[in-house]
Amino acid sequence: MATTGKLELSNLGKYLEDLARAGVDVDAAAQRALLAGAEPILAEMKVLVPKDTHNLEAHLGIDGPHRDGNFSYVEIGMMTGDKETAIYGNVQEYGSSSVEAQPYIRPALKAKKAAAMRAMRNSLKGEGFV
Repeated sequence: MATTGKLELSNLGKYLEDLARAGVDVDAAAQRALLAGAEPILAEMKVLVPKDTHNLEAHLGIDGPHRDGNFSYVEIGMMTGDKETAIYGNVQEYGSSSVEAQPYIRPALKAKKAAAMRAMRNSLKGEGFV
């Protein structure tokens, strides 16, 4: 299992319905906004990730955007790599009985949440939505 975080747009139901009635491609705009919001979080993960071999850093990325019904999201974190890399990434994030945690995903999500929200809002503004 990959170590990731998830970024989503929510609580915009009525606003998005109004835009859809106006003929605006809301889904495409939401997906572009999600990608814009994922960038500052990914950049922070790359700053915080342990750099002993740079292997974890090389496997960090953004997956998506994805849709599940009316729900759009992106995943940010370790997206590629083999089983050993995934295990190593989880041990670095959460620690083990013999290794102290060096978290990089959760702190990045926390530190860059506001920046991600601004990026998503600016993306939507740039398309005339907000």
